[in-house]
Amino acid sequence: MQNVAPSRRLQQRSRDLLLAAFVAFLCGAGLLALGLALHFINLVVPYNRGFDAYDLARKSLLLLGLIVSVASMLMALRAVAWRTDHAGARQVGEILAARLDRRFVFIRNIRRPGLGRLDAALISGHGVLLLKISGRKGAFLNDGGHWLRRGRRGDWRILRWNPTREALRDAKRLKAFLADQQLSQVPVYAAVVFTRDAPAASLVQRKAALPAAHATELTEVLRDSYFARSRLDQRATQAVVDLLYP
Repeated sequence: MQNVAPSRRLQQRSRDLLLAAFVAFLCGAGLLALGLALHFINLVVPYNRGFDAYDLARKSLLLLGLIVSVASMLMALRAVAWRTDHAGARQVGEILAARLDRRFVFIRNIRRPGLGRLDAALISGHGVLLLKISGRKGAFLNDGGHWLRRGRRGDWRILRWNPTREALRDAKRLKAFLADQQLSQVPVYAAVVFTRDAPAASLVQRKAALPAAHATELTEVLRDSYFARSRLDQRATQAVVDLLYP
């Protein structure tokens, strides 16, 4: 199995964003400096008919410079924090690589304009399997489309985090994205995957809306669904790979 991630492209995007943040910071600093200079050096004297407009202009320069400077800092933080890989997806990929042959392509940390970020996708003649990956610990109950976690007293508590809802949302977005690229015939499946095995992460399911499994059991759990039969020819499969891993 091919286990890949667009790390180089994401690193380049991070560097580009950092450069843009630097340029924005220089612009913001320049606007601030100009606004301060106009406060210290009055080019229009008070009581002049144009002083109110002049005062508004220099105050606007200060405000605009402050906004641009703060925005540039946020851009820089975003660039530095940009994840070029998904640790959990890399772990799942390594597990699947021991079970699947070269006909399968596993793409981690997918980021595309109009698509957003996806944890990982397994692509093959069976279709696209979109994975929502979690490294959480605890005892979980997947009840239909709801998720609960066992508390310290043994009671089940509703989770604010709902991987089923997130996976379905991502699958819908990916299906629309593929349709826009004339690949509407590509079937999209979704599943929730836990990187930790029991007892670190135990899982109980009751009429689950989406399959959920430990990474080590994923191929067995999906044997009668995603892995049941081939649905795509080599050309369509490669088209999806090229689209998600340019």
